[in-house]
Amino acid sequence: MKVCPKCEQTFNDDNLMFCLLDGSPLALLESQPTVVIPQTAAPTAKNTTMLWVALLVLLILFVGGAFAGLLIYYYRSQGENAGVNNSNLANTKSPPKPTATPKPVSSPTPAAPSPVSAETNTATKNDETDEITPIAWNTAAVTFKTDVGRTYKFQCPENGAAGSIWGSDIYTADSSICTAAVHAGIITLDRGGVVTIEFRPGRSVYGSTVRNGITSNTYGEYPHSFVVR
Repeated sequence: MKVCPKCEQTFNDDNLMFCLLDGSPLALLESQPTVVIPQTAAPTAKNTTMLWVALLVLLILFVGGAFAGLLIYYYRSQGENAGVNNSNLANTKSPPKPTATPKPVSSPTPAAPSPVSAETNTATKNDETDEITPIAWNTAAVTFKTDVGRTYKFQCPENGAAGSIWGSDIYTADSSICTAAVHAGIITLDRGGVVTIEFRPGRSVYGSTVRNGITSNTYGEYPHSFVVR
């Protein structure tokens, strides 16, 4: 193929020497240059690093957001549970405490009257004449004659030890004389003192009280009793 360099008209006849349009000498038409398509440049190390950094930042943001969401949900659920528990506690009534059934007081059986010796009889006669008889803190009234209306005067020593008594104001005859006097407020354990008793008829029941640091016991029927004055 030939081309006219002046009018750039091409001719397929290779034997043709001049341009048919303007008579200019024809020249051989060279092959069309190959069009080189520029290739996309390969990503550089810098671009790769930036890409990884961006991906890492996105991953951190995603993980941090998920963790923050879990924390918020956890604390919110804890707060709701605490509110429900407090409400349940406020609405729950404490069950009433069971009332303890009082145990029956087991009173010791009063001692049987001791035989009155001749010396005691003598002391009794002397008591009728207002003679004061020294006794111990464990001496019971039943040791002496228990005739109703009979009176005696006794001397209780100092630094005494409380014995057992039954009744209140009116005591069983087997009760400790000195201890009954402390219970009645006549004398004290530390100082002792003079006590006057008077025998009374027996009672069907004897009560229990706490007075002056002495606790008396309850008892049922007993044939002889006394008061302290």
